Amino acid sequence: MDQINNPITKKRVCAYVRVSTDNLEQKTSYEAQRDEYTQRITKNPDWIFDGIYADEGISGTSTKNRKQFNLMIDKARAGQIDIILTKSISRFARNTVDALNYIRELRQINVEIIFEKENISSLDPKVEFLLTIMSSMAQEEARNVSENVKWNVQRRFREGVPIINHQRFLGYTKDKKGGNLVVVPEEAQIVKLIFNLYISGVGPAKIAEQLIEMGAKTGAGKTEWRLSTITTILKNEKYMGDMLQQKTIGIDYLSHTRVKNKNHAPTYYTENSHEAIIDRDTFELAQRIRKDRAKVRIGEDKNLSKYSRTYPLTAMIICSECGRTLKRRYWNYGKPSQRVMQQCGSYIEGKANCNAKASRQDLIEATTIHMLNKVFLKDLDIMSTIQRVIKSTIKVDDVQGIIEKLTLERDENEIALSNLIDTKVKTPDIPESIFNAKYREYSDRLKVLTAEINKLELEHVKNYDTRKRMNKINEVLGKKNLVIDELDSEILSTFIYKMISVSPNEIVYCIAG
Repeated sequence: MDQINNPITKKRVCAYVRVSTDNLEQKTSYEAQRDEYTQRITKNPDWIFDGIYADEGISGTSTKNRKQFNLMIDKARAGQIDIILTKSISRFARNTVDALNYIRELRQINVEIIFEKENISSLDPKVEFLLTIMSSMAQEEARNVSENVKWNVQRRFREGVPIINHQRFLGYTKDKKGGNLVVVPEEAQIVKLIFNLYISGVGPAKIAEQLIEMGAKTGAGKTEWRLSTITTILKNEKYMGDMLQQKTIGIDYLSHTRVKNKNHAPTYYTENSHEAIIDRDTFELAQRIRKDRAKVRIGEDKNLSKYSRTYPLTAMIICSECGRTLKRRYWNYGKPSQRVMQQCGSYIEGKANCNAKASRQDLIEATTIHMLNKVFLKDLDIMSTIQRVIKSTIKVDDVQGIIEKLTLERDENEIALSNLIDTKVKTPDIPESIFNAKYREYSDRLKVLTAEINKLELEHVKNYDTRKRMNKINEVLGKKNLVIDELDSEILSTFIYKMISVSPNEIVYCIAG
């Protein structure tokens, strides 16, 4: 009778798992924990299975980035979870403050946490004392590990050993043997395109827009490009083969907060530490352009004003002597003999730095306007040749269709590989030789498919860029009786890649495209 009037309410139970999955062995451990918890909860007649919440490869000293953990806590607060199973205190939280705060909060709403390794329930009156001691020990261990890791990392920095996260590093990956940076050719082409566009006068925002239109992917595999992404790439010394390490530094081993290293600790610079994607001259030219544009943007008095290509020749002319860009300068300012000149940046900083002489800007502008009108806009033979050469680089194959087909096959291989691992976990007696053979088969095929897709996507990007330039050229040429009276940044960059100042009376034009 009592059982009818007071039915036993089933508890909603979940499990929290945190494990690294960087390799097959650890992934198998994660799968095993997931299956073990699932079976145990579902077989208990007094429990209702609420699911497994798992964070993979996330540090336990902070809950900030543990998305599944935070989701689980939110559901517990909403009254959707009664019991949480977890392997140990260190899996749940190695930060004493976080651990106690969550235990106290959940205990107030009658949510129980069971720590299996320590055989402790959060509802036990003695748990707070025990958890304080055990979590403090774990926290101290985390601090010691942090200090040891920091010492080891700094030792490797001093020895010139590169330490870098390559997971989202556009253009590079790491080899399996020595952990050295190696170039990913398909991604490297995108990096080269960014630098080439920039030194030809295209700003970071416009480069980002163009890459989005092309469908190019970032180092994270996304098609959303931001101005900050382009700027970060342009100033990253690793692309010219050098490496500046410890640019940022951790200031709290618990929260993992990192800040820019502004004399907090030594930095370590290694030249030629790995294969370059961008040659040193091009990279340094890009840095000079960045510096020049920053001066124009900020001004000598440091008052911020929006950078604008008010002068079409800005950052377009390069000194043949030293490779620096020419800058706009006034001679005899305020006098009847006042002139606007284009002068080498190195010469401006010191006459001993470069012997190149300044050129009159009005002569450069007049020569450039004459060249554009006579050669590009009037000489049909020359333009036909240029258009033919550009058009010949465009491949007409259905690249997008092939990419979609290969992507589908890659997805199927990933599913097959995941199923293989699940089968191995559930059926341990499968011979290792058979499992390893199938694992290698799927893994090798995935690598081939991924490489081919990346190659085709880059080809698609190149085709798009070339077609866009062709359309722009045709648009300009399609205007009847077009005559250029003054320089325009858009028209200039459509036809001219860069200009090289050889002498005050000689300039070389490099055709764009």
